[in-house]
Amino acid sequence: MKPSTSKPRIQGEGDYDSAKKYDEQARSFAESGKVEQAARAAAPRNAQEQEDMQRAEREGRSHAKGDPKGERGEEPSRPKPAKEAPGKHPDGRNPIPEKVPGR
Repeated sequence: MKPSTSKPRIQGEGDYDSAKKYDEQARSFAESGKVEQAARAAAPRNAQEQEDMQRAEREGRSHAKGDPKGERGEEPSRPKPAKEAPGKHPDGRNPIPEKVPGR
C-alpha cells in the first residue's frame, strides 16, 4: 500500500483551512481602518429602511437561543431538567431495594 503524502482535508465544521482564512481576513479588515466607512455604508438611508432592518433583526432574534426572555419577552419553552442522582425518589426519600431470591 502506498503511503499518502497529502495532508488530510477535514471539511464541514472542522474545515481548519477556511477557519484560518476567515480569521486572517477578519483581522486584516479590522486593522485596515475601513470599519467606520463600512458601518456608514451599511447604515439605513431612510426611516423605512431603518424600520425594515429592525423588523428583520427582531424576526431573527425570535428564533435565537440564549437569552431566556430575549426580544420576545417570554420564558423558554423547555425548562432545564432538575439534576438528581440516579435512583433518587422524587419525594426526597430513597426506596428500599427489593431482595432478589437466589442472589
